[in-house]
Order: sequence, then C-alpha cells, then structure tokens
Amino acid sequence: MNTDHLRALAAAVDEGTFDAAAAALRISGSAFSQRIKALEKDAGQVLLTRTVPVGTTSAGDRMLRLARQVAVLEDETRRSLGQGTGGRSVLSVAVNADSMATWFVEVLRQAATWDDAVLQLHLEDQEHTHELLRSGTVIAAITEDPAPVSGCLSMELGAMDYHAVAASALLDRYRREDGSVDFGAVPVQEFGTRDSLQRSRLAAWRAGQSGRPSDAGAGGTGAVGDGMGGDGMGDAGPPLHQVPTVGGFNAAVAAGLGWGMIPAGQLPEGVLEGTHPDLVAIPELGQSRVTLHWQRWSAGTEALDRLTAAVQQAARNMV
Repeated sequence: MNTDHLRALAAAVDEGTFDAAAAALRISGSAFSQRIKALEKDAGQVLLTRTVPVGTTSAGDRMLRLARQVAVLEDETRRSLGQGTGGRSVLSVAVNADSMATWFVEVLRQAATWDDAVLQLHLEDQEHTHELLRSGTVIAAITEDPAPVSGCLSMELGAMDYHAVAASALLDRYRREDGSVDFGAVPVQEFGTRDSLQRSRLAAWRAGQSGRPSDAGAGGTGAVGDGMGGDGMGDAGPPLHQVPTVGGFNAAVAAGLGWGMIPAGQLPEGVLEGTHPDLVAIPELGQSRVTLHWQRWSAGTEALDRLTAAVQQAARNMV
C-alpha cells in the first residue's frame, strides 16, 4: 500500500477534518481526498466516516494501526540512514492514572534525557488502555489485559494493591446499632465511569450481606449486582461521586466525600496500621490486586525498545 495514502489516513484522524489534514500535509484538499479514495479502493472498504471529527470504521481501525506502524518504521529507517529531517520519534503510550502518579514517574525521568524521541501520553483506565492500542491510537500501553493485541507483544510488569479507605467520620454517620457500617448507603467515589474497582468491592460486600435482614432497611436492596444505580442516587445504591484526578480523588476521600480504592503507594502513613487520625482502611470491603502488563508493537524501533526497557526497570518499584 502507498505510504502517502496511509499517512493521509492517520492525518485525517489526528486533525479531525479533511481540510485540516490536507493543510498539515501541505497538499490541496482535492489531492488529499484522492489519497483517501485510493486507499479505500485498495482496501475494498470504507475506512473513514465523513463526520466532524472524522471517525474510523472497523476496517479503518485496522488500517490506522498499519498506517501508524509504517510511519514509525519509515521515519526510524530514514533517520538511521541519515535521511531524516531531524525530527524526533513520537512514542504514544496509554497509561493508567495511578501508574502515572507513582512508579511511571521514573520513566519520565529517563525520557527527559532522550534527544531523539518525545512522549505523547494518553490517560485511560487500565481495563481499557488496550483498546487504544488495538485502534492504533498508541504504540504501547499499560494494561490489565494479558492477552496481546494482534501484532503486539505482552509482558507482565507487576501488581498494584488497592485498599478500600474512608474518613472515619464518614463511616460513623452510617453505623448501625450493632456498630457495623451499612456500605449499601455510604457514598462512593469513582475515578470515572470506567473505574470498576469500587463497584466490584461493593458487589462482593453485598453478596456477603444478602442474608442479613437489616440490610434492606438501611439504604441497600440486598441485591448482588454492581451495588450502584446508574445515576449514583436513590434506592438502587449509595450516592456515587466522580473525581477524575488522582490528587483530587485522594483529597476527596480524606475530606469525607465518599470511600474509594487507593493504591498502597499513595496511602498516608498510618492508614493500614490503624494509627492515622482521620482515615481508616475498610476490612469489610477488603482490597484488590491489579496485575499490570506492558503491551507494545512487536515491530520494534530503537526508541520503542528503549522505552520498554525504561518501563520494565521502573515497574520494579511498583507498589
């Protein structure tokens, strides 16, 4: 396939419109449209949706990944032959927010010393980062999924332990007469709609409470489910707050907005030991261990290999 046509496909997705993509490639709008039409004719399928912004079809997703791989390999080869333009390799990587805030910082320190590559980081939940790899948006991802995406390598990095934590004052507001806490009513925090850690722990708690007579009368239905309603309010579950930054999430837990799952590496001193003045771990909800994997294109470049080595080294300090 013509590499100019593949670059046009990637430009359309990156720029959002055909006109903007044509300007980025410094060609006329008609010449750009001809490249897309030629590529679609070669593929025998429609690859792009003519929307604003431009989208990809399922066939377009596969072609986009090829386009990005070809562009990276072509640029790397030209540089190695001394034919490059002096530009830097672009390493687009999907990272989950908790890794970004902790052990992945060491990767950034190493990348700061590289003069031939730049990072483009995409924040996404670890359960969904592999989707960005599959679509061709990124060339590597930290993911919870060990099964390699087609055309990629997968390697285990380690595990992060998450603990259910809340402000003690918040839990006191929902204590029953016997001293137990009705977690069917206690407000919950999530990082975003794709964050399932809290839901899974609450569902497990509900499963253990299903035979408890008092559970239905104190804000819970006794159903197993995911433990929360779609709007985060009402009889279907406790109030559900969304706090989409790591620092904000942890601060909100400390402020008593709701309980949440926090990685061990981000916990203030004394929480797990039971000596913190304001925060407590919640044994009734337990903890979750999330095993992370590094998936990357199998067609390697020197810059991608170097990034992989940096990620593997930094992951040794994962907690």
